[in-house]
Amino acid sequence: MVSPTPAQFRAVHGDMDRWQAVDFEVYEHLVENQYVVRPRPRPEPGDRPPPPRGPDPARGPATPPA
Repeated sequence: MVSPTPAQFRAVHGDMDRWQAVDFEVYEHLVENQYVVRPRPRPEPGDRPPPPRGPDPARGPATPPA
């Protein structure tokens, strides 16, 4: 059985003002499951390492000027 999307759940269960606590729990899990972060793939032998990351321009230099 496939879980409904949050939009499908809202369409079936109507206005949130009439939901019970269990409805909110189920809806919360449906929303969380939409945003599951997948792990990065393992590098294969021979893959190049990612380029080094420089300082974040929004944060400025790592050390204050002398």
